Amino acid sequence: MNPIKILQTLRTSLFYTRFNSWYYIKFVFILQAAILFLAFPFLALFFQFMTASLGYDSITDQNILEFLRNPLGLLFAVIFALFALFFIYLELSVLILVAYYHQQQIPFTIREILRKIVRQSKYLLSYQFVFFLLYFALIVPLAGMGLHSELTDGIYIPNFIVNELLKSTSGAILYFSFIIVVIYINIRLLFALPVFLTGEYTIFQAIKRSWVITRWQTWRIITIFVLISLIATAFVFIAIFIFLMPTILTEQLWTPAAPIVAGISLTLSQVFFIVAFTIMPIYIAHTVIFMFLTRENDNLKPMMRHKEKRKHRKSFYITIAVGIIALVTVNGIYLNEVTYSDNTQIIAHRGLKSAGVENSLESLHGAAKIGVDFVEMDVLETKDHQFVVFHDTNLRRLAGINRNVRDMTLAELEQVTIRQDGFTSKIPSLDSYIEHAKKWQVNLNIEIKTHGGESKDFLENFVKTIQKHHVEADYIYQSLDRSIVETLKEKHPLMRVGFIVPLNFGNLVNVDADFIVIEEFSYSASMQEQARARNMDLLVWTITTPEAARKYMLAGVDGIITEIPEQAMKVQDDLRNDQAVSTKLADAIDLLTNN
Repeated sequence: MNPIKILQTLRTSLFYTRFNSWYYIKFVFILQAAILFLAFPFLALFFQFMTASLGYDSITDQNILEFLRNPLGLLFAVIFALFALFFIYLELSVLILVAYYHQQQIPFTIREILRKIVRQSKYLLSYQFVFFLLYFALIVPLAGMGLHSELTDGIYIPNFIVNELLKSTSGAILYFSFIIVVIYINIRLLFALPVFLTGEYTIFQAIKRSWVITRWQTWRIITIFVLISLIATAFVFIAIFIFLMPTILTEQLWTPAAPIVAGISLTLSQVFFIVAFTIMPIYIAHTVIFMFLTRENDNLKPMMRHKEKRKHRKSFYITIAVGIIALVTVNGIYLNEVTYSDNTQIIAHRGLKSAGVENSLESLHGAAKIGVDFVEMDVLETKDHQFVVFHDTNLRRLAGINRNVRDMTLAELEQVTIRQDGFTSKIPSLDSYIEHAKKWQVNLNIEIKTHGGESKDFLENFVKTIQKHHVEADYIYQSLDRSIVETLKEKHPLMRVGFIVPLNFGNLVNVDADFIVIEEFSYSASMQEQARARNMDLLVWTITTPEAARKYMLAGVDGIITEIPEQAMKVQDDLRNDQAVSTKLADAIDLLTNN
C-alpha cells in the first residue's frame, strides 16, 4: 500500500473540487436542502408523534429513563434512531460515491448512485446491522472530523458536563482520554464507508479493511485535516475582513451610505458562505476518497480536465440579479433598524472565580464589586438541618476530604478549608452568605440542591431562613428537582422560582414555574418563543466564552448564568454603546458563520 502524501492529497482534492465546482454547488446545495426541508421536518414530526403518543410534552433528563422503560417508548426511540441513521448514511454515501466516480472517471447519474446505495443496504439486513450501528456510534461524537452529515453538526458533549469534568484532575484525564480515543477510532474507521460502498464488502469487513489501510497513517491523516481546518479558518477570517472593511470605511467617510454598503456586504457574505459551506463537504469527500485510493495502490487515475460548457438563458441572469437586489435591500433595512434589546441579566455562576473559591464569600464579594445582576450559588442541607453554600454533595473535590455534606453538622462544615485555583476559603453558612450579599448589595440566584438525605421539613426550613432575612421576593430560586419547584410555586407565590433543565428535546418542558434554566446544548429559538408565550423567562447556562455571551444577548434571552461574568459585562457594555452599522454587520456575519 502506498503511503498517503499530504500535499498531493490537498492539491488533488482541490483540483477535482475546483473543476467541477458549479456542479458541486448545485448538487450539494440540493442535497443539503433536502436534508433541511425533508429529513429534519420528518424527524421532528416523528419525534412529536412518539412523545405525544405516550403523553409526553418533551423528553428531558428527568423523564428519559421512564420513557425508555416503556416498551412502546423504547420501540419509538429505536425507530427514530434508525430513521436518523438512514438519513445520515444516505447523505454521506451520496457524497462519497460522487467523489469516487469523479476521481475514477466513471459516468454516473444520481439515480444510479441511489440504486448503488440501496444495493449495498442488503448487507445491513442481517446481524451485520449491529456493526453498522456501532460504526455510526463511534463516528458521531466527533462527526465534524472528516466525513460528517448535516444531521450530526449539532451533536457534541454538553458544556455543563465538560465543565464539571475539567474541575478535577481525574475528570480532566477522563475527558481528554475519551477525546483522544474517539479521534483515534474516527481516523482508523475513516475508510469504512468508502470500502463498504465501492466494493462487495459487508460492513464488518469494511471496518476491518479500514483498520488495515489506515495502519501507520494516523498522523498523516490528522495532519491533513488539521491543515484543512487551518486553511478554512484563515479564509473565513480574510473573507470577514473583506466584507467588513467597506462598511467601516463608509461610516468614517459618509455615514448615510453605510446601511447600503453594509446591505451589499452582507448579501455578498451570504452568497460566499453558502457557496463555501456547500463546497466544503465535497472537498472533504474528495480528500477521503483520494487517501483511500492512494492506499489501494494502483486505483488512481490521471487527473483530467473536462469542464462542461454551460449555457444559461437571459432569464437566468435576470432572476439572479433581481434576487440579489432584493436581498441587498432587505439586508440594508435590517442592519439599519436592528437594535440590542438590553434585557439580558448577567448571573455569575458560583460567584466571581477570579476572586476566590466558587461559592465562597470572596467570590461573592468579587461578583458584587463588578456589578452583576445576580450571583448564582448552591445550598445543601447539613446533618443538623441547617444550610451551607456548597455545590458538591461530597467534600473531596474542593477540600480533599472524602466526607459527605449530609453526614456533617453546620459547625463542622464551617471549619473546613476549601481550595481552588490558588485560593483558599471556608465553607459559608446560608445565613452568613445572605448577610454578606445584603451588605454588598447584590441579589442572589439560589439553587436548592439535594443529596438524598434531606429532612422531612427541609424545604420549609429553607423558606424560614429566607423569610428571616426578608429576601423572599428579592432573590430568585431554582432547582433541578421538579417537586421543589412546584411546591415553592404553590405555597410561596412571592418567590420567583425556576426549573433547571440540563437536557430538553422537543418542546420546552411543561412545568409550573416563573422561569426555565436551560443548558445551551438544548437551547433553540423555538424554545425561547414558547417561554415567552407562557409568560416565562428563559435563562441559559453555563456560558463560558464572550462569543457565546454575545450570541445569547443578541438573541434576547432573559438571563445568562456565566463562568465569565466580568467578560460578559464588557460584552453587554459594548452592545449598549456600539450601535454602528459595521458592528451589526459583524454580528450578522458571525451568526451566518456559526450556522
